[in-house]
Amino acid sequence: MAYNLNAELWTEFAIGMIVFAVRFYARWDTIGLQKFSWDDFFSATSAIFWTLETTFLYTCALFGNNIGLNPETAAAIPDSQVPQLVKGSKHAYAAWIFYILLVWSLKGVVIFLYSRITTGLWQHRLVKLVSVFSVLTFLASILLHFGTCVPIQKAWQIKPYPGDNCTKRQLNYIVIETLNIITDVFVIAIPMPIVFAAQIPIHRKLILSGLFSSGVFVIICAILRAYYSVRNIQDLSVALGWASREVFVSALAVSAPGIKPLFNKSRWFSSKKTSNNHYGSTTGPSTFPRSYNQKSANDTTFTNVEAEDHKGQFELSSTWQLRNKMKRTSSSESQERIIEAGQGGPNAIQVTTEYHVQEESGMPSSGSASHTDGGRSRGSL
Repeated sequence: MAYNLNAELWTEFAIGMIVFAVRFYARWDTIGLQKFSWDDFFSATSAIFWTLETTFLYTCALFGNNIGLNPETAAAIPDSQVPQLVKGSKHAYAAWIFYILLVWSLKGVVIFLYSRITTGLWQHRLVKLVSVFSVLTFLASILLHFGTCVPIQKAWQIKPYPGDNCTKRQLNYIVIETLNIITDVFVIAIPMPIVFAAQIPIHRKLILSGLFSSGVFVIICAILRAYYSVRNIQDLSVALGWASREVFVSALAVSAPGIKPLFNKSRWFSSKKTSNNHYGSTTGPSTFPRSYNQKSANDTTFTNVEAEDHKGQFELSSTWQLRNKMKRTSSSESQERIIEAGQGGPNAIQVTTEYHVQEESGMPSSGSASHTDGGRSRGSL
């Protein structure tokens, strides 16, 4: 059966759009639209640029283009076909722009995700450096694409033949893909030390490592795309197929953290813990911060936060707030943060209990909370 490039392009695109839609729903369902952040913005731009790139790749093949022509074949083209080939060549030129915007938008999703995860850690400075490097490689790629063929209108010229730099654009495949690959390597390198140092079971470390390492397959796709494009520019179907796979896998990888809460009834990174007390006191060891908000018959509501301290190690918790003190900001956040253990002894347990008491007339509150209205107790075990 002959290879059908259009079938692969549109199938992967359709699945990718579904994944993006599920991600946006998951984020809306867990944190609300008002709390969307920069990684959500770049997810939206990725979906837009993917739509444009796929559409323009399809139309440039539909209309025909100047890719693969030479002085002899260009001169032999009937004048009646030139306008259509010009249109297809313009779409091919635009497809390159949308490809660059798409690939670096996907990197933006990951980088801003890492920026939140590493807040307060030394890796946050590394994220900033990678962010700057990513912006520089993006600008270099765009400038290279615009500067390879000047004046720009020669990029869709048919007759006379404008030259290989304006049609084959082999320099794009070499330089832009090299910048793309180098940036991906730096992005992949950020989370690995954090995952290995995290206080989570080994099988979860392997799963997270596999998720973050999906970028390796993306790099392989980029290499193969550049190789096949340079080797045989006359037939771009194989190269475009690998480009489509590169984008497809990238979209799945960057969307996975946002989708996970929909299918995660028990949070990955919370420890086993039982709650036996009517007021929310807990028993058993706790590695990660937990919060409880309960309301008793006399309207007593309080929060109990416990965390086991491991000096020099990192802990993963279902919170997006990172401080020296363990703190959970929201039970509805969609992703996990990495929290640095606070200062203390190697086996110290920091316990924080908040009491908020409301009494109806004639109904005294029960328990020790009756004389700690709005109070706060802290102890170290």
